[in-house]
Amino acid sequence: MKEYKVWAFARSAAPNLPALEDQLAEVMREADRRGYIIVNSCMEQKYGTEFWRPDLFAMLTAVQQGRVNAVMVQSLDRLSHDITALYRILRFLQNCGAVLITTETNLQYELYLTGLENRLLSRPKKRKPVWVCEECEDGNS
Repeated sequence: MKEYKVWAFARSAAPNLPALEDQLAEVMREADRRGYIIVNSCMEQKYGTEFWRPDLFAMLTAVQQGRVNAVMVQSLDRLSHDITALYRILRFLQNCGAVLITTETNLQYELYLTGLENRLLSRPKKRKPVWVCEECEDGNS
């Protein structure tokens, strides 16, 4: 069995901090129940259509640096509501060899509904990551 080093991620635009905290706690409980190692976690109170989200980029940087090999969320829309941004995030995770784990939804079905399932399965091999963290000192992480 592969050892997953997980970054637990929660996002909501609603101004309801207790609900956001509950979302993250539920993801972390599920990670613990499955025996995953929780390396880090974050909550974003941002709209899912916003592109610049510091916590999202911190998570992606950790993936790129190999500190985590799995991202865990309640559902796919916690990462983004924008299909283009969501595709870029998922492709980035694939390119870095990381997995996405959802706790409340069937990921394959969600990918099918968004039309991303076939795009991800037929992606070119060995592409470099498409993310660049503008706040990192070297600009490449």
